Amino acid sequence: MQVSKALFALSVLGVVCFSSIFPSCGVSTANLSDVKVCSSLNGSECSGDVSSFPGDVPAIYCSANIKNAPAKTKVTFDWKHGSESMGKAEVETESGIVNSTFRPNSALEPGKYSVVVKIATDNATPVTKEYTIE
Repeated sequence: MQVSKALFALSVLGVVCFSSIFPSCGVSTANLSDVKVCSSLNGSECSGDVSSFPGDVPAIYCSANIKNAPAKTKVTFDWKHGSESMGKAEVETESGIVNSTFRPNSALEPGKYSVVVKIATDNATPVTKEYTIE
C-alpha cells in the first residue's frame, strides 16, 4: 500500500514539474481544412483553388477553414518562393474562415511558390499549398 502511495505522489510531482518547465506547450483539437489560394476573395474566402498566376498579379490570397478552435487561436501563413520566405502573417481567430493576403512589391519571377498554413499548437500539422507564377 505504501508503495502505491509513493508512486502516485511521484507521478503527481512529475506532472507538476513537467508543466512548470514546459508551460508554453499547447495541444489542441483545432484543425485546418479546405485550404485554397486565389486572386480574389468571395467574402472572406477563396471560391476556387488556383494553381497558376501571372507574374503581375496584384495580390494572392489564401483562405482556410479552421475547426474546433478556441478564441484567439493563432494561425501562421508563411509565403514562400522555393524555400525562401517572402513574408509571414499571424492571424488570431476562432473556428471559421481565416485568410491572409500576399501583395508583391513588383512583378514576381516565374517559378514555384507556396504558402504554408499552420495552427500555433504543438500537435498541428502544417498545410502547404503550392502554386506557380507563369
